[in-house]
Amino acid sequence: MRYSESLRYLNSFLNLERITLRPNNRLWNLKRIKYLLDLFGHPQKDFFPLLIAGTKGKGSTGFFLESILEQSGLRTGFYSSPHLEDPRERIRLRGKAISKREWTALVRRIQKTLGKKEIPHVNYCHSCESRNDNVRLDRTLAGLTYFEILTLMAILCFQKRGVEIGIFEVGMGGRLDATNILAPKLVLLTPVHLDHEAILGNTVGKIAREKAAIIGRKAYAVTSPQSQEALIRIKDRVKKMKACLFEARPVGFPVGLQGDFQRTNAGVAARAAEVLRENFGFKISENAVHEGLKSPRAAWPGRFEFFCGKPSFLLDAAHNPASVEALARNLRRLYAGRKRILIFSASKDKNSALMLKILSRFFSRVILVPNPTPKTQEIHVLLLQARGFFKEIFPAGSVSEALELAKRLVDYKSLVVVTGSFYLIGDARKKIRS
Repeated sequence: MRYSESLRYLNSFLNLERITLRPNNRLWNLKRIKYLLDLFGHPQKDFFPLLIAGTKGKGSTGFFLESILEQSGLRTGFYSSPHLEDPRERIRLRGKAISKREWTALVRRIQKTLGKKEIPHVNYCHSCESRNDNVRLDRTLAGLTYFEILTLMAILCFQKRGVEIGIFEVGMGGRLDATNILAPKLVLLTPVHLDHEAILGNTVGKIAREKAAIIGRKAYAVTSPQSQEALIRIKDRVKKMKACLFEARPVGFPVGLQGDFQRTNAGVAARAAEVLRENFGFKISENAVHEGLKSPRAAWPGRFEFFCGKPSFLLDAAHNPASVEALARNLRRLYAGRKRILIFSASKDKNSALMLKILSRFFSRVILVPNPTPKTQEIHVLLLQARGFFKEIFPAGSVSEALELAKRLVDYKSLVVVTGSFYLIGDARKKIRS
């Protein structure tokens, strides 16, 4: 099997990241991932798994913790989502994406094993929207998903490579996310805000309840500073499960990722390292914590990432109102006197109107573009949402067109900020680097 063939095989599975389903769709369950782990002999039992859930900062928190553990000499795996340019980014060993050879071997193993079982398979059209009656499931195991297969791949990879601690970023929510099958003894909760309201609930409290559901019986939980509404739900879950809760605080020194909000993410990672040392016996020194936060061994793409040039580009994967608020605050702090223009896109399930309103406090000009996914918000909708907030609004038909338009509209000293969607950032980053 070639790498390109492995991608085609994976893309044959139902990809819930690229379609919209109603919240009561019966695809939302843990039965399929449980079956897969049973089928492969429970590989998750061969390492210590921990989960990270929240609305923003999950990936950066995992990145910081990965760096701390690597500084401590612990064999660490990190599973995150979504990817920006290459799906191999989702499975990291020692701070680097796994090789194409290892990736392909994992896919081949899964394909061979599943090929021997009579598992109903649903080929789904990713180019169209899904309604609840579009996907008809005759059996529980029908419609294995892209995310479930990738989660299995990460678990199998960590087992094979002798990983000691596996860091898993929750895909969405928590209660019914495939990663929750790991039943971790340590979970991390980053700030909870409104996002995916159609699936998780229309209040911060409801969303926090879904995310806090990853806290198992007598587990340990580390939370970042939360709103009172979210913290109440988290504490309710902790009490119900007889768990132990630690409230982290931002670190008081500069860290290796740009943005003041990264100190909050670093604080959660540092407290998690302390829990791992004090409660689970992992050897993690204070120096490893400091060095892991201050000078990570690897880069974390697409998070307040700066590309110097004429003009310069800043890419940030902010994709909900809370994260673009943090982005705008840091842009105002670091680039207040610089000429700038915004390139923006969003998915249909995001509150793009509020995101544009927040960003308009820092930008007067915006280029609106569809992102490369079927879930993208239509340009005419974005144009209506942006009207009244920006002095100048420009539509573009593609990311390439948007980047070229931005270069024509600004001088060589200006800053072009690209944000609103992981898919937009991934496509833009590929083109800027090339």
